[in-house]
Amino acid sequence: MCIRDRSTWGKEGKEVLDKLGFYAYRPRILPNFLNPHADTYWLTNAAIFTFAAFARNHATKTGAPRSVWSFTMGAIPFFALLSKVRLDLPGDGLGARKTLKERLEFAPITRKAWERAIAENTEYQNRLRREIAELERKVKGDSH
Repeated sequence: MCIRDRSTWGKEGKEVLDKLGFYAYRPRILPNFLNPHADTYWLTNAAIFTFAAFARNHATKTGAPRSVWSFTMGAIPFFALLSKVRLDLPGDGLGARKTLKERLEFAPITRKAWERAIAENTEYQNRLRREIAELERKVKGDSH
């Protein structure tokens, strides 16, 4: 079993969790043959595609159904490229990346939250600038 945050547990609590078989969360590393950003993924897909092509050819010669192999040969490139494209932003894989304003255009709640965050950040930075200027004046005033 997995516990994400053990920092709130005391020493005794951690010992109890260890005895029960709980451990801190460790993310699993995606194997390269499943990672579309690795060359091994593309080589694996090429090997499967090649096998499907040979199997389809053999099925043609023996009179067996070819539809399974034909489907596989069509599905492999389709799903390989689809895995490379981010599914939540379908336009990203097909052309130029969208700007933040273009992404926020279709998400009014997100846009309002973004604008509110920008306003709060600007106010916070202005307040810090005023405090720094005030401290600098005090330091200059004390040194003279």
